[in-house]
Amino acid sequence: MRLDAPAGGEGALIARIALRAGHIDLPAPYQLLQGIGDDTAVLQVGDQTLLWTTDMLVEGVHFRLDWTDAAALGWKALAVNLSDLAAMGGEPVGVLLSLALPPEYTEGWLDAFVEGFAACAQSFGVALLGGDTNRAERMVIDVSALGAVQGAPVLRSGARAGDWLLVSGGLGGSRAGLEALQAGEASEVDLTPHFRPQPRLQVGAQARALGATAMMDISDGLAADLPKLLRASGVGAVVCAAHIPVHPVAAQWAHRRGLDPLAFAIAGGEDYELLIAAPPPVAQQLLERVPAETGVPLTRIGEVHAAQELWLEYPDGRRESFAIAGWDHFRA
Repeated sequence: MRLDAPAGGEGALIARIALRAGHIDLPAPYQLLQGIGDDTAVLQVGDQTLLWTTDMLVEGVHFRLDWTDAAALGWKALAVNLSDLAAMGGEPVGVLLSLALPPEYTEGWLDAFVEGFAACAQSFGVALLGGDTNRAERMVIDVSALGAVQGAPVLRSGARAGDWLLVSGGLGGSRAGLEALQAGEASEVDLTPHFRPQPRLQVGAQARALGATAMMDISDGLAADLPKLLRASGVGAVVCAAHIPVHPVAAQWAHRRGLDPLAFAIAGGEDYELLIAAPPPVAQQLLERVPAETGVPLTRIGEVHAAQELWLEYPDGRRESFAIAGWDHFRA
């Protein structure tokens, strides 16, 4: 069966790999605390809890070079990996950068890319430790990030009935930027959310410190990522449609095109905001402290329930199944 067949998809691909190779144990004395299935792997090395993740950007899939300047691409390549560390409540330590480049690219392009990468690294206190280079027909950028966490990281699997669901920032801005680029109207919107995402490391660290039960970053869209968290935790939820924070860029673009801004916030990808589950007292502290201490808005969007169903509730009380597809590399 082809990997892009209807019954497949990215989740099925990952599950197939895990079934065949995910059982291999680490040599003593190292311990694998969390493997395939979360934002990062979690390893115990002596008294250190380490986080390890990787993300790839592929020309023609994640970016088009006629739309993207080199510095912005360098920033984004690192930022999406740091977002995974943020989702565990960790802090970055170092990264490896591997580049497969067509030979026609110039030294000037490479310098600009590295400048953008270094700007992101400096902003979030992470060191470039090494990597690899190769020649390819089209560009592939792969970053592997190492992080650390004090105490236990926040996994996807800890949400419990009664927890509140919180979202950082606004959703849909990146998707709106992408649609503006596709429509040839890039000058009409702010493309910053699409090209320069902000990994929410401070938000994730606060959520972990205060006692969040589950967390992940929203990279494939709320409609794709929230079900992953709920499945991992064995619970369901009700989400209030009116409370989902729509990014101003998404609201602007939707108004311009006569579209529903909520659709961007629900099904858009590459937001790299954090989705957090926390008991009400912890959630209340986060709602008060995170905006005050980090400048990042935090919004309560719903509540976790024991029944393994996911509903979107509208202001008039009407509910519908929350089953809109988000981003999937093998169904896009």
